Amino acid sequence: MPDELAMDSKALIFATLADVYLTSGMIDEAISILKDGLSRNPNYTLGKIILGRAYYLKGDTEQALKILEEIYDQAKESESENLYLGHIYKKLGDYEKAISFYEATLKINPENKEAKQELELLKPKIKREEVVAMPIESAKPVEAITPETVAIPKEEIPAQELPVEEIIQKIGPGSPIVGEEKKTEKAPEVVAQKEVPARVEKEVKPEVQEPVVSQEKPAVEEIEVTPILPEIGLEPVVEEKVVEKPSPFDALNEPMQRLIEIKTVKGAFILSRDGLLIQSYYKGREDIEELCALIAGIFNDADNAFKFLKAGNLEKFIIEKSDETICVITAGESLLCIITKPEAKPGLVFVYARKIIEEIRKI
Repeated sequence: MPDELAMDSKALIFATLADVYLTSGMIDEAISILKDGLSRNPNYTLGKIILGRAYYLKGDTEQALKILEEIYDQAKESESENLYLGHIYKKLGDYEKAISFYEATLKINPENKEAKQELELLKPKIKREEVVAMPIESAKPVEAITPETVAIPKEEIPAQELPVEEIIQKIGPGSPIVGEEKKTEKAPEVVAQKEVPARVEKEVKPEVQEPVVSQEKPAVEEIEVTPILPEIGLEPVVEEKVVEKPSPFDALNEPMQRLIEIKTVKGAFILSRDGLLIQSYYKGREDIEELCALIAGIFNDADNAFKFLKAGNLEKFIIEKSDETICVITAGESLLCIITKPEAKPGLVFVYARKIIEEIRKI
C-alpha cells in the first residue's frame, strides 16, 4: 500500500507540473514530462488527458484524438476529456459530434463558459446546413415529371381508336352533315384526324403545363438561400483558442520579487518533494536542478527520521554552506527554497516566507 501511495504522489506531481507548463506556453516541455511520467505510470488517466490536451494545443489533432478516444471509457465523467474532444471534432468539421461532447461537458459542469460559447456558435451552423440541403432534394421530381406528361398527347393523337359516333358527340349537335354521307369518299377520316387532335391538345396542354410551372417557382425561391454557404465555412476557432489562461504562478511574482529585492537574499525557487524544479526565481544559477535533487534527498531522509521517532512532520530546515545559507520550508506538496548570504538571519527569512506559502497552497 505505501508503494502505491508513493506512485500516485509522483504521478500527481508530474501531471500538475505539466499542466503548469501548458498554461505557461511550454508545450514541448509538458509533452516530454508527461511521456516520461506515463512510462512509469501507464494507467494514470489524468496524465493521458493532459497529454491529449498538449498535442491539441501543439496542433497535432490526429495524435490528440487517438489518445483521448482510447481512454474515453475510463474518463467519461471528465470535464476536460469531453471539452477537448469537442474542440478536436469542431476543428475536423464534424459539428454534430462536437456538439454532443460540448453538451456532455455542460452536464458535468453547467458553468463551463468555453463549452457554452462553442455551442452558441455551432448550433446555428447545423441549422443553416439543413436549410441549404432541402432545395436539392425537392428539385429532382421536376425532371422526372416533364417527359411523362409530354408523351401522353403524342400517343393519343391517332383518331382510329375513337368511333365516329363518339367524335360527333364531342363535336356537338350542330354538325351531323359529314358523318354518314361522305363515308365512300373517305373524307370523314381526314376531317377527324385534323379536328380531333387539335381539341385533344387544347384540353391536355393546360393540364400538363400548370404543374410544371408551379413546381419550378418554389425551387427558384429556395435556391436563393445558397448565399449562406460562404458563411458556413467561417470558423472563428483561432480567435477563441488564442485566449490564454493566466499561469497559477502569476500570483507569486509580486511577493517573490519583493523577497528577492532584499539585499541578503540571492534568489529562490519552488520544487516538488521528489526533486523536480517547478518554478525558479533565481536568475543566472546553472546548478538549480542538481540543487533540487540534493535538497529533496535531505528533506526526505530527515522527514522519514521524524516519522520514525514519532516527532511529527518536518516543516523547515537550514543548510549552511561557506558562501551561502539555504532555507527550506514546506508548502503543501511542494518545498519553497530561499538562498541567502551567510550573514542573513534565517528567522526573518522564514517569517517573510510564510506569506508566500499561503499563495503556494492555493495553487
